[in-house]
Amino acid sequence: MKMQRLTLVMTHQCNFDCRYCLQKHEDKYMPIETAMRAIDNLLTGSAQISFYGGEPLLARKEIEFLVQYAQQKTRTISGMKVTFEITTNGLLLDEEFLAFAKKNHILLALSHDGLAQDLSRVDRGGRTTSEVVDRKLEMLLRVFPETIIMMTVHPDHADKIADSICFFREKGVRSVSLVPAHGERVDWTEERFSVLRRELEKVEKLYEKWNRGDDIFRFLPFENKIRNYIRGRDADNRLCHFGGHKMMVDVDGKFYPCTHFIGRDDFLVGDLETGIDEKKLSSLESQRIEEKNCSECVLRPRCRHMCACANHGHTGSMSLVSALQCEYEKLTIELADQAAQNLLSAENPRFMERMYKE
Repeated sequence: MKMQRLTLVMTHQCNFDCRYCLQKHEDKYMPIETAMRAIDNLLTGSAQISFYGGEPLLARKEIEFLVQYAQQKTRTISGMKVTFEITTNGLLLDEEFLAFAKKNHILLALSHDGLAQDLSRVDRGGRTTSEVVDRKLEMLLRVFPETIIMMTVHPDHADKIADSICFFREKGVRSVSLVPAHGERVDWTEERFSVLRRELEKVEKLYEKWNRGDDIFRFLPFENKIRNYIRGRDADNRLCHFGGHKMMVDVDGKFYPCTHFIGRDDFLVGDLETGIDEKKLSSLESQRIEEKNCSECVLRPRCRHMCACANHGHTGSMSLVSALQCEYEKLTIELADQAAQNLLSAENPRFMERMYKE
């Protein structure tokens, strides 16, 4: 089985206690020998290795070793190439690690909720985190100016979205991703979704303003919709890597098809001792059945309605799309199309080049 994406869960522990987080924050770490075996057994071709948590930089020394170990392995296999990815809350970043990341071409993304940071993302002692993380962001941007911000929106703080995007822009950030928080710890009422809509409408205006002439600002919920439409790409195939294209290795060496399913026995698809259970993987894949309402929807090719992780997180089913997810997808497509209509023109060549460039 050719592995395109390999995610190593370095720890279940975290130094944050975010209001919407669903993880248990157990004091478990992946032994270095387990990680090495995963790389040896699953890395068979060009691939991306993601280091996941909890907060992955709690296992920083192990990550540094594994990056060098994987690179050494690739030198022994013709045509093999490996890249690395880490999403961090930023608290443990320092100049030394950033130098290591730059030298080894590690893609770093920062989880940051903008002006809602102190409302949603406190540390394990309940202390606010924005002051220190904002400093880390400035340090990160000096080394990696293309750093992506991963922003999660708690429904209580949806009113801060547009101002947060402006905050990131002022800091020098060029790329922001955004997802609404989901799960049993949050409640998206109609009123809160209306606030979300209003704020994203403001962001659409900012996106237009900041992508004229030679200016660039990537708001990924819009960018992905526009680029996928131009290229005729299916949104689910592009962004959902369930199972065959992605494998999660938990701290104990067990395999799961996506991050959301870690630790759930009914989604266990093998381990380092027995290998990948192809029958179990196929069985889970067969349970992803497109709903009739979705199959008949004109927006079907542009919507992430078959993302197993998102669906299960919202509804408990890999196939059933929540009302929130449906409305959010419609909203982002609507606003992305509005932005594209105003930005894709001969008078705006820089934006056109970016959208059409492979």
